[in-house]
Amino acid sequence: MSNDFAQFQDAFFEEAAEHLGTVEEGLLQLERHPDDMELLNRIFRAVHSIKGNSGMFGFATISQFTHKMESVLDRLRNRQMAVSGPVMETLLKATDLLKTLIEAAKSNAPTDESVVGLLSQQLDTCQTTPSASPAAAQLGPMKTDQRGRRTSFLISWVPPRNLFRRGLDPVQTMRELERIGTLAKVKLDSSRLPDITSLDPEECYLAWVFDLVTTKDQDAVEAVFEFVREEGNLRIMEVPIEEDPAGPAERPSHPNGDARSESGRKPLGEILLESGAISPPALSQALAQQKKLGEILVAQKAVTPQQITQALEKQEAQAKKLDSTSIRVETGKIDKLINLVGELVITQSMLSDLGARFELRHLPLLLERMAQLERNTREIQERVMGIRMLPIGTAFSRFPRLVRDLAAKSGKKIQLVLSGEETEVDKTVIESIGDPLTHLIRNSADHGLEPPAERLKSNKSEQGTIRLNACHAGGNICITVEDDGRGLNRDKILAKAVAQGLITEHDKLSDDQIWALIFKPGFSTAEKVTDVSGRGVGMDVVKRNIEGLGGTVCVRTAPGKGTVFTLKLPLTLAIIDGMSVRIGKETYIVPLLSILESIQPGADAIKTVVGKGELVNVRGTYLPMTRLYEVFATEPEHTDPNEAILLILEAEGERVAVMVDEILGQQQVVIKSMEQNFRKVEGIAGATILGDGTVGFILDVRGLLDIARRAELMAA
Repeated sequence: MSNDFAQFQDAFFEEAAEHLGTVEEGLLQLERHPDDMELLNRIFRAVHSIKGNSGMFGFATISQFTHKMESVLDRLRNRQMAVSGPVMETLLKATDLLKTLIEAAKSNAPTDESVVGLLSQQLDTCQTTPSASPAAAQLGPMKTDQRGRRTSFLISWVPPRNLFRRGLDPVQTMRELERIGTLAKVKLDSSRLPDITSLDPEECYLAWVFDLVTTKDQDAVEAVFEFVREEGNLRIMEVPIEEDPAGPAERPSHPNGDARSESGRKPLGEILLESGAISPPALSQALAQQKKLGEILVAQKAVTPQQITQALEKQEAQAKKLDSTSIRVETGKIDKLINLVGELVITQSMLSDLGARFELRHLPLLLERMAQLERNTREIQERVMGIRMLPIGTAFSRFPRLVRDLAAKSGKKIQLVLSGEETEVDKTVIESIGDPLTHLIRNSADHGLEPPAERLKSNKSEQGTIRLNACHAGGNICITVEDDGRGLNRDKILAKAVAQGLITEHDKLSDDQIWALIFKPGFSTAEKVTDVSGRGVGMDVVKRNIEGLGGTVCVRTAPGKGTVFTLKLPLTLAIIDGMSVRIGKETYIVPLLSILESIQPGADAIKTVVGKGELVNVRGTYLPMTRLYEVFATEPEHTDPNEAILLILEAEGERVAVMVDEILGQQQVVIKSMEQNFRKVEGIAGATILGDGTVGFILDVRGLLDIARRAELMAA
C-alpha cells in the first residue's frame, strides 16, 4: 500500500468517526424532536458520506450496510415512516454495528457476517412495517415500495469522464445493483473510446446498459447511482414482469451448507468442486481444518496459550492507543505559532550578532536579549500546548447514548444535562477521562437516582437529572457529575465497610473519610449484582485513573437531595505546576494541586503516639508526619521538625504532613516517566530536568500516604 493511499485511508477513518458521532447524536435528538427535518437531513448526509467514502476504498460490507440505513432514513425523510421507538432502537443498534465494522476495517479484522445479516434484516423490516406519521397522512398517499412484485429495469448509464479521478469504482456500482436484484444482462458500450494515441488512463470512456430484475422500486435503483447521476447520463425505464404462479424459486445452497451471497458470487469451495479440482470429502476436510492463527500455533506447540493471551492483550492495548493518531488544528493557532517562530529566529539572530562582537559594556543588552528569548520560548510553549487543547465536548458526546440505554435497562426516567462542553483541555486528558466519567454516570443512574414511584413519594419529579459540567479552575479543570437522587447512605456504607473488614466498629471517621470508602476495590452497597453495577469495580477504576492523571476526586452528598462528584485534573499531562522543595542537597517537586499549606510547627506540636507514629497538631487536628529524608534515604539539613518546614498534602480525602528543609519556589516542570525509563519507585510519580541540568523527582502524594499508613502499622 502506498503512503499516499494509507494517508487517504487514515483520513477516511477520521471522517467516519466524526460522521458516526453526528449520526448517534442526531438520532438521540431526533427521538425527542421527531418532526425536525433539518436534523433528519443532517443524519442522512452523514450516513450517505460514510457509504460513498467506504465504497471508494472498497469496504463493501460497510457500503452495503450503510445503504440499508440510508434507505430507512430516506423513508423517514419522505414521511413514508414515522419516527417511532422501535425504528430509533434499530437505527441506534445499526450505528453501533457500523462503528464495529469501521474498526474492523481499520485493523483488518474479520467481521461477524451473521450479525451484519441479522441487523440488515431488521432494517429491512423497519421499511416494510406500516407506520405512516400524522404529517404524512395530511400529505395524502405516498408511493409505496413495490416489494413482492418483480420488475425489470432497463438502465443506460454513461458515467462522467472524471469518474476515476474522484476515486469511484463502476464495478462497485454493479455490485450494488446485484445486491438489490439480478443483473440479467450487462452490455458494455465502448463507442466513446478515442484513438489510442489520445487515450488518458485517468478518464472513463466506457458506458453500460443493464437489465436488472428486482422487487425494489425505482427509487431504490436510482439510489445506487447517487454519487454519479448528476454529472453522468442516467436513464432508467421500468418494464413489469408477469410473475410465475409457482412463486420465485429458492436460492440454491452451497455444498458446505452456506446460502449464496446476495451478490450472487460463488464461494471458492463451489468453484473448485465444479471444476473437478477437489472432491466433496476433501472440501469438507479442508473446511474442518480452518482455525484461527492462535489455535494453529498452539496445536503446533510453537507458542503456549498464555503467550497467545498476552499477545491479544497487547494487541488490544495498542489498538486503544492508535484510536486517534491525529488532531485537527485551527489555522489561526498555526498562524500565531509561525509568527512566534519568526520572532524566535529574529531573537536568535540578534544574539548571534551580539556574541560575535561581545564586550563587557554590552552586558545590559545581552540580558535584555536573553529576557526576550525567554518570553518567546514561553509563548511558543503556550501556543504548542494550545494546539493539543480540544473542547471537552468530544469526551461528553458519548454520554447521552449511555444515559438513554441505562434508563431503558433500569426502568427509570433520566435526563442528562451537559454544560461547559466548550472548555478546552489537553487531548491526552480527554482520551483518559472517558472511563472514569462513564463509571460515575453509571453509578449515578443505578445507585443515585430513585425509580419513578419512589421519586413521586419524595415529592420529586418522575424524571431524575444527571448534570455533567466542566470548567476551568486556576491551572486545572474541574468536572462535576451531579445527580438529584437519594444521596449516599452513611450508615449503609459504614456497615458494609465493617462487614468487609475495611474498618472496625470502633473507628471514628469523618464524613470525607466515609465517602472515600466507596472508592475501595471490591466495595459496593448494591444488594444484587447487575450488568450495570454491584461488583465494586467501577468506583475503584475512577479513583485509580484520576489519580493516575495527577488529579483528585472528592464527594459531596446530602440525604434525599443527591450527590456531587468533583474531579480536579491538570489541563495537560505533559507539564504540571509544582513546588520545588529541598531535602539536603536533593531537589524534589511537589504537585501544586496536592498542597494545602506549609507550616513551621511549634515546639509542642509534634507528638509520638503508640500505634500511630509521629503526629503533628494542625489547629487541633492531628495528622501523620512523614520524614522525606528517611523515605528516600537522603542526608538532611534538619532532623528536628521544629527547624524544618512541613507541607500539608491531601489525596483521597486524607492528609499527611511531609517534612522538608526548604521551599525553593513554584515552577512549571515537564514530566518524564520513571516506569518507561527505569522502574516504578514508590512515592515517586516521575522526574524532570531542572534549570541547572540536574534531575528532580516529582512526588507521588498517594504513595506517600501509603508509606505513612505502613509506618502507623509498624508503630502498632
